[in-house]
Amino acid sequence: MKVNQVRAGAVLSYVSIILSTVISFVYTPIMIGRLGDSEYGVYQFVLPIISYLNLLSFGLGSAYVRYYSRFKAADDRDGMRKLNGMFLLAYTVQGTVVLIIGLWLSYHGSVIFGTKLTAEEVTLGVKLLRIMTVNAALTFPITVFESYVTIHERYLFQKIVAMGKQVLNPLIMIPLLLMGYRSVAMTVLSLIFTILSGIINIGYCVFKLKITFRFGPYTSHDFKLIREMFSFMLYVFIGIVVENINWSIDRQLLGWIHGSTAVTVYTVASQVNIYFLTFATAVSNVLTPQVHRLVAEARPMRELDAMFTKVGRLQFILLGCILLGFVAVGRGFLALWGQSAAYADTRYWIALLLMFTCLWTNIQTLGTIIQQAMNMHKFRSFLYLAVLIGNILISIPLCWKWEGLGSAIGTAIATLIGNVTLMNWYYHKRIGLNIPMFWKHIFHLLPSMLLPFIAAVLLAIYVYPTSYFGVAGIAAAFALLYGACMWLFGMNRYERGLVTTIVRKFLPARRGRRRR
Repeated sequence: MKVNQVRAGAVLSYVSIILSTVISFVYTPIMIGRLGDSEYGVYQFVLPIISYLNLLSFGLGSAYVRYYSRFKAADDRDGMRKLNGMFLLAYTVQGTVVLIIGLWLSYHGSVIFGTKLTAEEVTLGVKLLRIMTVNAALTFPITVFESYVTIHERYLFQKIVAMGKQVLNPLIMIPLLLMGYRSVAMTVLSLIFTILSGIINIGYCVFKLKITFRFGPYTSHDFKLIREMFSFMLYVFIGIVVENINWSIDRQLLGWIHGSTAVTVYTVASQVNIYFLTFATAVSNVLTPQVHRLVAEARPMRELDAMFTKVGRLQFILLGCILLGFVAVGRGFLALWGQSAAYADTRYWIALLLMFTCLWTNIQTLGTIIQQAMNMHKFRSFLYLAVLIGNILISIPLCWKWEGLGSAIGTAIATLIGNVTLMNWYYHKRIGLNIPMFWKHIFHLLPSMLLPFIAAVLLAIYVYPTSYFGVAGIAAAFALLYGACMWLFGMNRYERGLVTTIVRKFLPARRGRRRR
């Protein structure tokens, strides 16, 4: 049953990503068109503020999964109840702090939003900030229940709730936008969905999973555990903050050096990379509880090696298809998506650089989870800080000379040196993962990518789609070629079996419908 849940969760993760990506492609132009550049700009101005407020979670989610897995492995039911109570209190306090800070910021709108916005835009920004702050504050205590579902590997329920939220929100909002409702309605609707999904998760945990809480009394042992958790969370928090800054600093550098147009060009390209990153983490996120359980049970390192390599190959196969597919149709797609062909080539090369970099870093996302499970992520946090500093130092002169392309080159150089080369050394020498075996299995896939690579380059040179139908048609044909080459020359028995299992799950249902 657990295996089925994991497989179903992984499949639904990708279905959810595909749905949200497609919806975003349809929804975003409508949203921009109805709101206009001014209001959309204010909306986008507020979002990073909320993102920074969300960083106040301090990595509590990772700590909760890690320590709950430890108590679960020891069958310490009282410890699990007490941990649930600790984290519910902690998240509630954090949510309250976020609410206070967000509302305080909203009462200083003229300072927060600067002098470039009109009085009307500042007033709108304050309204949006207040609504989004309430939304962010509520997500903190709800996270305990969402994490509890994750720990118990109830991925079908989890992904269905997430997909419902992703699909229903824009489906309801698009008619409202067409009726004349604007950004305030968007944020209110998002708040409503947060409340509804929270109620559903709480109800599922209480009535189905039988979650229980214990709030004290706390012993000296409990306070020792709390100190240990805060030490663990500190380095998770540093890693999260630094990584977020590392992937956003390019836009800030471009804004300071070249102005808003360069930022817009870069943002469109980086948005493609964000979707790419989302695909990369889908499988590894589903396996987080399994990793923590293996570590908590002190299982042999070869089991982690096997999982690390297995997931890495699956991610490489999928991400390789997306990257090469983008090589084939990316220029035409960005000319359509970016609403202008003027910067299509620049956006294309920026996106390719970022995606190529993320390919090699994100086939090892499970490694980050293994580090956290083993409480050996301190090195990663400080390494990412060094990568950030290196990124800034390298990117400034390159950005000055080549604008967004220079920034992307700087990010690629710093990230590949730090996150790939040095991180792999740490995985092998300190964590104990068999990194040579990992890369041997990855490189065995490269020959099967040769024909798709040649096809992608030829398509990029000689075929330029001018419509979304053209992009979709070429992408579908390329995906068939890539899939055939992988099936014949790249995939091992496990990977072919996984594909076959997924396909067979749909075929009986179709036959059953025909009989009826």
